[in-house]
Amino acid sequence: MLDSIEKFIMDFLYVAEFAENKKINTVSSFKKDLAQFNNYLKTKEKIEEITKITPIIIRGFLLFLQSNKVTKRSINRKLSSLRGFFKYLIKSNIIKINPVEKISSFSFDTDDPDILTIDEVNRLRAVIDESSINGLRDRLILELLYSTGITATEMLLIGENMFNLNIRELKVYNGKSNRTVFFSNKTKEYYIKYIEEKKKYYKEKYSANIVFINGSGTRLSDRSLRRLIDRYADRAEFTREISPYSFRHTFAVYMLTHGMPVNYLKTLMGHITVESTMIYENLIFKKGLKNE
Repeated sequence: MLDSIEKFIMDFLYVAEFAENKKINTVSSFKKDLAQFNNYLKTKEKIEEITKITPIIIRGFLLFLQSNKVTKRSINRKLSSLRGFFKYLIKSNIIKINPVEKISSFSFDTDDPDILTIDEVNRLRAVIDESSINGLRDRLILELLYSTGITATEMLLIGENMFNLNIRELKVYNGKSNRTVFFSNKTKEYYIKYIEEKKKYYKEKYSANIVFINGSGTRLSDRSLRRLIDRYADRAEFTREISPYSFRHTFAVYMLTHGMPVNYLKTLMGHITVESTMIYENLIFKKGLKNE
């Protein structure tokens, strides 16, 4: 009986992690990308043998990703994972011809910022289990990113003393400068719920210096933040990848389409030049986005 594609993937991941000492986040990316590729092989191409994978099938997978609005940057990352996998198969004498060898990466210099629709935001909200403290934390993360446009780094550095609930004002620091942003009533609602539960749950481990913490009571990492966003995107059955920056881009477009002057948005987002903010005005014009 021929070895399954799943087995070859598992063997490759083992070698990458333990023989080549790849970083954990690199191995995690390999695992996710190759699982998606294998699922495509089974459901779309009906292929279960590694030797039947051809360049045409690889290109079909890339076109499938494009049709599902996966960004060129993400497609390039998946293609890089495939290159590593098939290079391993060649080196291990499992296959004789590398189907990825002559496939070029996409140019992504002109990629548009990734924007979430109102429906997509609501779908993400709907799949968060708010009965747990981590669920309340994650809902607050979603609402805060969506209503302020701050970066992941800024959010993870926040302490409770940076919030002014009365006027819904938040001081953020990005390592270089400070600025003030404003958050929604829904963010305020979930902030209060989360902090109350956090105090009860962590007791002596509770610290007001860090808002977003992990199960050990220490600061949530950027890597963990991206994982939880990936998890909720999967639960909401997104067919494309999103990141913390998707919320920042969405905030910018929402504000501009609802009448905010570009120079004021520049200040809220912490851009050094207005040209960075103008990207969103150009996107609105290019895609014909309207007030929702």
